[in-house]
Amino acid sequence: MSDAQINDRTRIFVDELGLAERVLFLADPKSHLIRELGLLKPDPEPIEKGVPHPTTLLLDRQGIVRFADVRTDFHFWLDPESVRTALADLE
Repeated sequence: MSDAQINDRTRIFVDELGLAERVLFLADPKSHLIRELGLLKPDPEPIEKGVPHPTTLLLDRQGIVRFADVRTDFHFWLDPESVRTALADLE
């Protein structure tokens, strides 16, 4: 999550849904990694400024990215089955 996404509203959302126990959120307050990975939108709307594309990364125990999904449209969600398959491949 970038600076634009880390706020009280986000923390409440994560807490209310119990996401912190199930999902690891990467906080990138200065957006260094987000920029390095090329995840910032090139021409964002004002509300999207500083917000990266929705991204799912699965890393193995050595920290090597074994699965990456970058969404350019947040309305379309990643198919959970593709994540299950990728996780099974990591074992």
